[in-house]
Amino acid sequence: MKKTKCIHPLHRSFVAESLFNRKQVNYFTSFIAIFFILISHHTVNATSLPQQLIKVGEGTMSWMFLDIYHASLFTSTGKYNEQSHPQVLTINYLKNIKKNSLIEATEEQWLLHDVDEEKLKNWLQLLHQIWPDINKGDSLTFHVAENKEGYFYYNQELIGRIPNEDFCNAFLAIWLSEKTSQPKLRRQLLAL
Repeated sequence: MKKTKCIHPLHRSFVAESLFNRKQVNYFTSFIAIFFILISHHTVNATSLPQQLIKVGEGTMSWMFLDIYHASLFTSTGKYNEQSHPQVLTINYLKNIKKNSLIEATEEQWLLHDVDEEKLKNWLQLLHQIWPDINKGDSLTFHVAENKEGYFYYNQELIGRIPNEDFCNAFLAIWLSEKTSQPKLRRQLLAL
């Protein structure tokens, strides 16, 4: 470390105080970083994707002649039952999609499903906090655990938790409900 020449005693005191504060900040920053690494490691292990699921069905969502994404649905039995968990929907994107476009499309779908206006507003805010921009080749996975909490994964990395059963049901309904705007994809996902 370089020595600082101080002429005025007040300046010397300020430099010493600054170094002390910097040292404290470094310790505090290190402590916080280690704390969050430990917590995030525990959280990821506690909410990792189940490995023993069986594919129910899969299909590709296309618009005009453009393939947008490929979706796959998984359950523990290989059959879909709305009340049986875990459920995993994985979407592999075949083109770049901005976060805002993804959220607008989700909002349009929820409006088709008559989602309550207050819930819609709150849920869209949550998605704004969780979802990233999507690049071709990326995947978004939604896992509804046995406790009926939802977990989002981006390229297999946990990015968000939504402990709300209504949200989980409404999100999966976009693809799996009879009200879906994509009945062909629904039939493929449910293997009907």
